[in-house]
Amino acid sequence: MTQSPDGHPDPTNPATQTSPEQEAADTPLPPAPAEVDLEAELAQADSLLEAALAQPAPAAKPADAEQPDTQAPQEIHHDIRRGRISAIRGEDVFVEITGESKLQGVVPLQQFERAPRVGSIMDFVVDHIEEDQGLVYLSREGAISRATWDQLVKGTVVEARVTGTNKGGLELELIGNIRAFMPASQVDMHHVDELEPLVGQKLEAMVQEIDRKGRKVLLSRRAHLEIQRKRNREKLLKELEVGQVREGTVSNLMDFGAFVDLGGIDGLVHVTDLAYTHVNHPKDVVKPGDKVQVKVLRIEKEKDRISLGIKQVGPSPWEAVDGAIKPGDTIEAKIVRTASFGAFVEVKGGVEALLPLSEMGWKRVHRAEEVVQVGQTLRMAVLTVDAAKQRMTVSLKAATEDPWTGAERKYAVDTQHEGKVVSITDFGAFVELEAGLEGLVHISELSDKRVGTVGDILKLGDIKSFRIKEVDEDNRKLSLSLKDKPAAAQHAQASPSVDTNRPRPSLKRPSNLKSGLGTTGAMGMGLGGLRLEDIK
Repeated sequence: MTQSPDGHPDPTNPATQTSPEQEAADTPLPPAPAEVDLEAELAQADSLLEAALAQPAPAAKPADAEQPDTQAPQEIHHDIRRGRISAIRGEDVFVEITGESKLQGVVPLQQFERAPRVGSIMDFVVDHIEEDQGLVYLSREGAISRATWDQLVKGTVVEARVTGTNKGGLELELIGNIRAFMPASQVDMHHVDELEPLVGQKLEAMVQEIDRKGRKVLLSRRAHLEIQRKRNREKLLKELEVGQVREGTVSNLMDFGAFVDLGGIDGLVHVTDLAYTHVNHPKDVVKPGDKVQVKVLRIEKEKDRISLGIKQVGPSPWEAVDGAIKPGDTIEAKIVRTASFGAFVEVKGGVEALLPLSEMGWKRVHRAEEVVQVGQTLRMAVLTVDAAKQRMTVSLKAATEDPWTGAERKYAVDTQHEGKVVSITDFGAFVELEAGLEGLVHISELSDKRVGTVGDILKLGDIKSFRIKEVDEDNRKLSLSLKDKPAAAQHAQASPSVDTNRPRPSLKRPSNLKSGLGTTGAMGMGLGGLRLEDIK
């Protein structure tokens, strides 16, 4: 390439001349801070930006004209400039712009989340310049995208300030006084009831539609959040491992558990994994928006499921139970809730045991409420303990004496005892003689007379005196009767010493006993002189 003496390309040589498109493409862009995200992944935005930069530029002039480069002043109001906070006066923050000695920067205080510290260095977007005042009006908004009306395209992510609300959503303003609107359904990934608290806040959103004639823009924060969430999800799935403890935000509650957002992906904390104690509903433990520590329990990528636990983050109270409580121990426990199959008792904080219906007493129990009430503290015996599976079984009857012990001695056969009718069947009635000891009175033992139904003689709750008919302590059976003691038994009991070997008196046949015809000879008439004394 032919060059001029000063080392620059010779503009008079056609071979060294460049086209306007090449010159525009070679012109360097103003530097921008690293944190400015131009959303380079949006191919449409890139192509339009290149087209804007490729517009024909003024013809190049000879080098000896030494005309200053006018490209930078045309772009300064689009630049992001770095500056140092020099002062805060009222509602204005003054900034010393780096590399600018003649102009003073000013930015509204309301654009800061909190008042900045004097001397701190920040990046600002140049809004416009008032040279006669010596001021450069800056903005903290729009730093995400440098797009202007010439560069603004669908899919661009911008930062906008909420200026107001209406029935349909939010009214916003982008840098350069560009008006925008965001429908209420696009404010967040979930429904937002109150929009007023958002007024004055800065939101990152994606451009959905552009009306250049009316200079209006339709924004969606939801679309932007969904893209971020998808990126975070893919990254999180690669990092997530079973056993990790992570912080999340409770996003939703259901009857069966709570969903927790881990920052791109939701995991489920089942209601049984919220706490070591029983939880009726997740709302009793957490609420939407709560920040919680969770442990990753299971990952099912093919089903897109992640199981989390809150109670697993801390130590398990069952660790203190292992070895400390053994089968056969007697403990005091509190009834915390009842069920159709028994009751649950709290042995200690976070440790619960099952009290089955069959272990509530020696007598037959149909409902737990017949024996125990929620809130009661009772003495119980431990039947089984499995700390690894966090299971324990306790018994009330094992902590009390068995009423069948010594029953044969206590309830001797043919003795009378008072009992209460507790159950009636077609074949008889069950009678409780004492707690845990019942006997059966058969229908045939209700009366000496024929009985049609058991209900004809006995009613539930009747208290009567019953005779002990039979006792089998080993098989825990006892037969009762309402009949009187048999006469033979009574007679034997009244005269126990009868001599069966005593000879019976002999009856002598009278010698004068005739054929029954008598002396008269008449048939059937007379006894032949037979007298009663003769046969005595």
